[in-house]
Amino acid sequence: MKLLNTKKLSTKMLIFSIISVLIPILVFGFVANDTIAGILDDNAQKSINTDIKIAEQMIDARFSEFNSICEYASNKADVITAVSDKNSEKLSIGAETFREAINADCVAVLDSNGNTIASTAGSNIQIGSIAQKMISSNTKNSFESIPASAAYKINSGYKVENVENALGMVVTYPVYEYGRIVGSIVIIDILNNNNGMVDELKANTGDEATLSLGKQRITTSLITDGKRPVGTSISDEVWNYVRNQNAVYKGTAVVLGTPYITAYAPLPDANGDVIGMVFVGAPQTDAIAAKTDARNKIIMLALFGVLVAFLISTYSNRRITKSIEELKKGTDEFGNGNYEYQTKIKTGDELEELSDSFNGMAENVKNLMKTMDMDKVELANLLNNVTTVMNNVAKGDFTARADENTENNTLQKAINTAVANVAQLIKDLREEVDLLTIQVQKVEDELKGAEETATQVTEAANQVAEASSDQSAKLQEASDELENIYGAAKGAHDAAVETVKSAEEISENSENGVKKVENAITRMQSITNVIDELGKAINMLGDDGKKINDVTGLIKDIAEQTGLLALNASIEAARAGDAGKGFAVVASEIKALAEEIKKSVEDINHTIDGVNKRIEDTMELGLKGKDEVDKGVIAIDEVNDALLRIKESVNTATIQINGIKVGAQGATDDTENALKHAQDIAALSEEFTATAEEVTASTEELNSIIEEIRGIAEEVTNIAERVTKKSSQFKI
Repeated sequence: MKLLNTKKLSTKMLIFSIISVLIPILVFGFVANDTIAGILDDNAQKSINTDIKIAEQMIDARFSEFNSICEYASNKADVITAVSDKNSEKLSIGAETFREAINADCVAVLDSNGNTIASTAGSNIQIGSIAQKMISSNTKNSFESIPASAAYKINSGYKVENVENALGMVVTYPVYEYGRIVGSIVIIDILNNNNGMVDELKANTGDEATLSLGKQRITTSLITDGKRPVGTSISDEVWNYVRNQNAVYKGTAVVLGTPYITAYAPLPDANGDVIGMVFVGAPQTDAIAAKTDARNKIIMLALFGVLVAFLISTYSNRRITKSIEELKKGTDEFGNGNYEYQTKIKTGDELEELSDSFNGMAENVKNLMKTMDMDKVELANLLNNVTTVMNNVAKGDFTARADENTENNTLQKAINTAVANVAQLIKDLREEVDLLTIQVQKVEDELKGAEETATQVTEAANQVAEASSDQSAKLQEASDELENIYGAAKGAHDAAVETVKSAEEISENSENGVKKVENAITRMQSITNVIDELGKAINMLGDDGKKINDVTGLIKDIAEQTGLLALNASIEAARAGDAGKGFAVVASEIKALAEEIKKSVEDINHTIDGVNKRIEDTMELGLKGKDEVDKGVIAIDEVNDALLRIKESVNTATIQINGIKVGAQGATDDTENALKHAQDIAALSEEFTATAEEVTASTEELNSIIEEIRGIAEEVTNIAERVTKKSSQFKI
């Protein structure tokens, strides 16, 4: 068989189509299979849940049958009398009658102490503890573990391998006479090897059933190797769940090596403890077969879908690849230079559009090739023309121009424009250089004139400077003589001024002394007032100290009371013994704290006494200070009177000295004016001399600047000559 070429587009499209169909089918199959399996498991589990309810109803029906007989018997007057009288003969007949009526294993009558009065299993059977437990828990019916000794007497066929006791359905009703319990009626049905119940349950549900005591099977409808596997164990996982949770276990479990969908219901005793289980279950084989059938159908559906996808994909791919092969042939012809070949595809889809586009492209390429053949000659002519023009330009001939008499002359026009622009630029540059040369020549001429003028100004400035220097010397001699005269007048005037100032200072100082004495009097009065206020504050401080004494006295009393309380607490703690040790420690600490407070209060009182004493001493010193301040005020008043008299004398002397100062001031002013005029003339002469010197220096700097400008003008002239020489090389 020839393998498919996976590089071909048709093969790739086929594989993609199959995968595109297969993936949804597989996903659908997986989801459907999982959903069907879940539905089957749910249905099976629901069926088992129904079965376990049927089993519970059968058990309840059996208990109801026992309850009705017990209730009837316990309320029957002759039975009550027989129980009260412990009439074993009559009760034995009645017990047997009841047992046969309900097909139970044992009916017994017990007295109020749990002793057997009559029983279908003999009077020496010991079941009183079971009855007492049920009566005390107010339970009428329950499952109970029957001891082996009693179980054997009730049903000798109870024995199951690996199981010591028997599982019994027990119903107990107390017998009352005049409101008191005189005995009880007990019905027991042993379930060990009781195949009738499990077989009936299987017949009603169609599923297997089992009863267990603990985790050991005591009866079952299961058949293994032709036998009922009683005495075998149920898994620890199931048993622990049912016993610990006291709830129905639902789910899958391996039963004797076969997976089952199961439900295990607890069988509680009178105290509510789980002592056994009832099991119903169905093998998973039916569900597995249904799952397998569903999975096989899904697989068949997937295979059919793949086959259909293969056929459809093959047909579709053939139609598509045929057009693609036609396009491939067209590209091969195009690649070989056959631009006349036209592809023929009429599919009405994108492939036909692609074919039309390809045919149009081939036509355009064919036309382009023709155009390129025609343009080769024109391009060669253009390159020759441009080369000739650029060579002439490189030699400096800017009159060269490209031939613009062609159809495509854009490049020629651009070259001609560029050459013309450069030629115009050179022409403009020549004209500007000529103008620059003329201006530079004018600058040189002006510089020569400026240089001659600067020389003349320098000579004139030197002559003015010499004349000003001689005049300044003569004025300096006259100024020195006036200064000597002014010094003498100034000395007399200064002496008078100093005398007036001294008198004014004395007057001012005496006046300040008076003010300060008055201020001192005011300050002394303020001090007196402060001392009075201080005395009042010290008195108030003394009163507060007395209040503090009262408070400390109260604290001391509280501390003494606390000490007494701590002593009483210690006594009570000692009476309490070990139980009061902790409280004794607390009382001791409180007592110690009270002692510390008492000592602190004594220290505070001692300190306050010292403070009060110092307050009294301070008050005495304040009174003495006030007396001394009063004496100081009187002494300062006397000083103030003396200063006032001194001030009057100084004022008189100041008036006389001021007359002398006025005369000296007149002479000084006249001399000072003359000296000032002479100094002004000398200053003007010096300033004129300095100005002449500055003019001389400025002309020298001007000459230096003129020399620099002349050098720059020469350099500009040289540059202009070089530019003119260079530009003259171009032909424009």
